Amino acid sequence: MIEPSMRKEFETWVETARPPLAEEPALGLAALMTTAAFVDPVAQVPIFDAIAAATAASDNGAARATQIAAALPWATEGKPRIALPRALWDDYWAIVAEPPSPTAGELDLTLAVVALGSRYDQRMIDACEAALLEFDSVHELIAQPEVRLTTADLESHAADSLAHDLLSMLTANGYDIEVIDADTVVLPGDYPAQNRTNRRILQLHDIWHLVAGYGFTPAGEVAISGFQMAQFGQNYSTRFLATVASKAAVHAPAMMDMLLTVMFDGWRHGRATKELIAVPWHQRIADPIERVRAELGIRPLDSAAVRMMEALTPAAA
Repeated sequence: MIEPSMRKEFETWVETARPPLAEEPALGLAALMTTAAFVDPVAQVPIFDAIAAATAASDNGAARATQIAAALPWATEGKPRIALPRALWDDYWAIVAEPPSPTAGELDLTLAVVALGSRYDQRMIDACEAALLEFDSVHELIAQPEVRLTTADLESHAADSLAHDLLSMLTANGYDIEVIDADTVVLPGDYPAQNRTNRRILQLHDIWHLVAGYGFTPAGEVAISGFQMAQFGQNYSTRFLATVASKAAVHAPAMMDMLLTVMFDGWRHGRATKELIAVPWHQRIADPIERVRAELGIRPLDSAAVRMMEALTPAAA
């Protein structure tokens, strides 16, 4: 359990962008990821690139801190403090306080992390919009007419098609491509990047699971969050990864390195793959997954860390 005094310190690290990476290797990395999620979304790509490179290069906290500081010079001195809404911190700590459990409901965690967005102030909403607009594919998506797939669109396709595989997966798991009304994720005001990508990823998340090779497991969900974040700067994925990292640092520090590897295997995969958010997926659903991969240049995820985590949580997998 994280004590109130440590919570206060952690909040300072996050809000000043000055995490103690050498002194507190696990909590420091979680704090840096939380800065990317809640304080400086526009800096999320260099932050995650720096963590990905440092954690791949060494398992030594001091060496990692040195490498991250070289990539992010401001992380040593920090930045002017940006105070986050108290309600956001309170809800964040309520999530972090719950120990990770292989039997815990994944949907419960997802909904709790989604709800953190309701605590955002105007500065954060504007920053999330700016972060999305760093990606060329988001501009391309905004310029396109919106097309939404329905369950009926997936029916009556060949057995080897993406549509058939997707519908079979949805049916087997009791899911529904239309289970969430896409119009309920719309922000009031002029936020075209957030409104289009929020609606879009509701439909594409499971498609990307299949095409990019992510299992429908807890490890697969963590890894694909890294993939999605790298693909188009989705703040939900950033805050999910930051929250999961903080939970691990508090409750299971011995598992932190494996979890980071799962996250950043997905991140590196997303960075190495063509941006997919603006691909006309409704024109691809009749094709076999292998053809889609070949034509879009998508290599499925190959992660030993994901396989290991799945082996350690057989009931959840």
